[in-house]
Amino acid sequence: MRSALAAPVLAALALGAPPARADGPLARPAGGDPLARPAGGGSLASAAGRLPPVAFPGRPLVGALALRRDPDPWFGDDKVRHFCASIALAGGGYALGALATDDTHERIALGAAVALGAGLAKEAFDAAGHGTPSFRDLAWDALGTSAGLALSVWFDLAVTPISF
Repeated sequence: MRSALAAPVLAALALGAPPARADGPLARPAGGDPLARPAGGGSLASAAGRLPPVAFPGRPLVGALALRRDPDPWFGDDKVRHFCASIALAGGGYALGALATDDTHERIALGAAVALGAGLAKEAFDAAGHGTPSFRDLAWDALGTSAGLALSVWFDLAVTPISF
């Protein structure tokens, strides 16, 4: 249940994130070294006049100012689309399940199957050479599915009359 509650928070973070760029290196600030001290105060950089190389897990050793942007960022524009589409598909699948059964668990299963099935089909289509497949897209599909199902169950319980 906690994962379903965390999804809206992650969506809010994703919607507030600046647009990601995957087109190359970070721009160097105008005026040279951003870590340089004022005139006469020396430099924070090494004696060679540049920062020592920095290692990141899973990435090659690069200079600190030559870092490249991630080609598949966690908070890219396409991740918001995956999240929102999964919310809509999970809700629609849950609603279709409501037409067929009164069991909440079966409704949830149908909603999850519709949303995650569509996400897997889209990534399989990308893997077939029509796009760029991404496990991060699948992660956002799963978060959107859990959020959509949580909202659907909440709405369902809110409109169901209580009988004693």
